[in-house]
Amino acid sequence: MVNENKSPTLELTVLETLERWPKTRAVLVARGLDLCCGGVHPVGMAARAHGVDPEALLTELRAAAQGGPG
Repeated sequence: MVNENKSPTLELTVLETLERWPKTRAVLVARGLDLCCGGVHPVGMAARAHGVDPEALLTELRAAAQGGPG
């Protein structure tokens, strides 16, 4: 699965996601994900740890990264 990191993925860390797409901050914070632990955990792992559906979160992150709603 090649993404070239043109949009958020579940494998990127929370910190990498925020650095590359600052607009995703509101989505992450609303779901209880932040830079605790330095943001070193992959988004998918952090989502599951917080009881958030990773695929639904990914959809929201991608929309936010593109400047859309979410």
